[in-house]
Amino acid sequence: MSSNIAYIPKSWETVPCPFCYSTNASIYERFGSELQYTYKRCNQCSLIYQSPRPKYDQHFIDAAYAEYYQLTDNLEVNEKSEVPESSVRLFKEEIENLLQFDKNRTNVLDIGSGVGTFLYAAKPHYKQAIGLDVSAQMAAFVEKKIGVKVYLQQFDEFDYPEKFSLIHMSHVLEHVPNPNEWIEKAKTMLEKDGILVINVPNKYSFSFRLQHLFVKLKLKKQFSSSWSDPRRTPDHLFEPNVKSMLALLEKHNFKVLDYFSYSRKDPASKKSFLSRITNRKLHKGSNLSFITTAR
Repeated sequence: MSSNIAYIPKSWETVPCPFCYSTNASIYERFGSELQYTYKRCNQCSLIYQSPRPKYDQHFIDAAYAEYYQLTDNLEVNEKSEVPESSVRLFKEEIENLLQFDKNRTNVLDIGSGVGTFLYAAKPHYKQAIGLDVSAQMAAFVEKKIGVKVYLQQFDEFDYPEKFSLIHMSHVLEHVPNPNEWIEKAKTMLEKDGILVINVPNKYSFSFRLQHLFVKLKLKKQFSSSWSDPRRTPDHLFEPNVKSMLALLEKHNFKVLDYFSYSRKDPASKKSFLSRITNRKLHKGSNLSFITTAR
């Protein structure tokens, strides 16, 4: 964060598992500059989630996304740009893969559209592309540079007169307190045979598991060095894995067309034999992608 002021939650809330609502959980790890945050593991669906967690209010949102709001400074979106962790090339490769599943290709909605690189890659293939974001600065940037309308709303409050053949939700779900409502909302906004794509971090990836083991063996003080900064806000309210995500999608009657783990360098996990084994068979990559459709 740009501020030197430590983040201190104004209030806390104890919550059940955000996916299945079970209260049967065990402590998975503690983290933060003073180990002030707790991740629990749901013993029913295996989701890793914060409880107690900072109350999800405007104070939390502003603290969690202070850096995000400033990301558009001096950025240009074009064929040669390399936006940190969000390159145009990456999203073009993702879109190429998704077009195999989206046969209608009418309207596309990108939730958490950021600097618009996914919309930039998707726009040529769809009749209409729109975005959703929490940052007015991001929305203005995308509208000016890419020519795509971005609405400043939370998805569960969003309404639109047309349905979508593709709803894209990349590294957004883990930031919201009510994921079940978002999944149900997506179902109402998909046209027949439309697809919902959810990308999330993979808590059970090889790298996360290894770091977690180091903590258990006391070879590493905390799960992530970034948590040693007292200004760091725990913006991931939960950390998904394959089992918990499949359970959530089944609960809401979504059919999974494809799922795999992936890296930023290979968003479809198809470039090499090793990637296919590691990411499509073993699901050990740092991120997970689920391509789904409502039954």
